[in-house]
Parts: sequence; structure tokens; C-alpha cells
Amino acid sequence: MCKVGDIIVIDNYNHDGINLSRHSFVVISDQSGKIQGIDYDLICNVMSSFKNAAQKAKKLSYPYNFPITHNDRIMQNGNNNEGYIKVEQFYYFDKLTINYKVIGALTPEVLEELITFINNINSDEINIIIDNLQF
Repeated sequence: MCKVGDIIVIDNYNHDGINLSRHSFVVISDQSGKIQGIDYDLICNVMSSFKNAAQKAKKLSYPYNFPITHNDRIMQNGNNNEGYIKVEQFYYFDKLTINYKVIGALTPEVLEELITFINNINSDEINIIIDNLQF
């Protein structure tokens, strides 16, 4: 089971009709609900690592990328890469239809900062991604 603030790796997921594999996400909701009439029980933001200093500068120039350092999380595998969370992308999942593994969690302080950051985004700026739900 996963909970809000957990960092998970999802084996396979879809985005814009493309099947992607093994990527990290941060859980922002583990409550069940319906969106566009479809059941879900997990909402996540995608999380990525920086490849180099130039990419870090470019990615952090986007207003909705939330920076993450190795001190901002507790990882089970010792991954110390710095990265960012794309907070304007809300991925909706049904836990029964995905394979995932909890690999860590944000610290409570950083989770609080992330939630505040998300709450300050205009709702029309949020990209709702339901490609992974069963229609």
C-alpha cells in the first residue's frame, strides 16, 4: 500500500497514447473517487532526476517544476539524485491495474511545501491525465 507523500515506481503507464516504463511518482492522493465517470484511487505527480547542470537550470525555469534534493526524501535504495516534481500534471490511477513499488517518501516538511505549492496553482493550469484508467 502507498500513502500521500510516498515515492513510488510504476512499471508501466501511459501518457498521450505512449506506453512508458519504470518511472517515479509522488503520491498526492490515495482517496477513491471518480473523474469523468471513471473510478480511481490514486493521484500522482511524475518525478524526474536532473541529468546535468544545464538540464537542471532549464527544468527549474518552468514555474510548475518543484525541486527535490537528496535531503528532501527518505529513499529505500539510497538514490541521492537531485530532481524535480511536475506539479501541474495529475496522473490518475487505479491501484488494481498498475504494478508499483514504494521506494521512499518525501520528508513531512517537504510534503507540506509541495501541497502548498500545488494549492497555489490555478486549476485551469493543471493537466489531468486519465490515460491509465479503464474506460
